[in-house]
Amino acid sequence: MIKAAFKQGFMVLCAIYVALPIMVVCLSALNGGRSMLFPPEDPTLGRFVDFFVNEPVWLNSLENSVVIALSAATLAILITWPIAYDQWKKDTTFSKVLASLAGLPFALPPIVFGVGLSFLWTFIGGLGNMLTGILSHTALLAALPLVTISIGLQSIDRAHLDAAATMGASEGTILRTIILPQTMSYTLSGFFFVVVLSFHEFIVMFFVSASSYATVTLQIFNSLRNGFTPTMAVGAITFLIVSIIVFSLTARFGDLPRLMGADQARKD
Repeated sequence: MIKAAFKQGFMVLCAIYVALPIMVVCLSALNGGRSMLFPPEDPTLGRFVDFFVNEPVWLNSLENSVVIALSAATLAILITWPIAYDQWKKDTTFSKVLASLAGLPFALPPIVFGVGLSFLWTFIGGLGNMLTGILSHTALLAALPLVTISIGLQSIDRAHLDAAATMGASEGTILRTIILPQTMSYTLSGFFFVVVLSFHEFIVMFFVSASSYATVTLQIFNSLRNGFTPTMAVGAITFLIVSIIVFSLTARFGDLPRLMGADQARKD
C-alpha cells in the first residue's frame, strides 16, 4: 500500500515537473507587450494574431516547416518501405547492410551530420535550396519509419502468407491484400514520427538552409537577436500542438504499446 502510494506520488511530481515549464511558456505568449514576462502583463491574444496573420516572416516559416516535414516523411516512407520489406523477406547480408546505412544518419551527432551535408550540398550546388532541406531531413529521420515498418512486418503471421500462396495467390496479391493492410498502422506511425521530429529539428536545418529560408525553429533562433518575445512563445506552443496531434494520431491508428516495447517487456 505504501509502495503504491509512493509510486503515485512520484508520478505526480514528475508530471508537475514536466508541466510547469510548459505552463510558463504558454502563459508568456499572452503578454501584451514585446517582452516575454511571467506572469504575463496586459494579457492578450494579439501575439497569436501576429504569428498567424500580421507577421509574414512567422507564417512563412510555419509553411516551410509543414512542407519540409510532410515531404520528408513521405520520402522516408517511400525509401524505407522497400528496404524493410527486402530485409524481412530475404534477410541477406546486402539487405542488412542497406538497412544499417539507412539508419546510420540518425545515430550520428546532428552537428556532425549537418556539417557533412553542408559540404555536400555546397559541392553539388544545392546549399540553401528547400529541396536539399527536405532530402536532408529524409536522410536524417529515415531510421524511424524503417524501425516501425520492420516491427509491423515482423508481427505478420507467416501462416497467412503460406495459406494465401497455397490457394494460388501471387506475390503481388499477397503484398496488396495481406502485408500492406497489416503494416499500414506501422507505416503511418513512422510517417507521424518523421513529421514531428522534422518539425522540431534545428541543427541540420541550420547548416543546410544557409539562411536562404527559415523554419519555425530557425525563425525562433533568428528572433533571439531581439530578445525573448511573446511571439516566440507562440512558436513553442505550435510545436506542442503539433506533437500532441501527431502522437494522438499514432496512438489512435498505430500499435503504440508494441512500438514502445511494452509487448516485449511483458514477454520478458
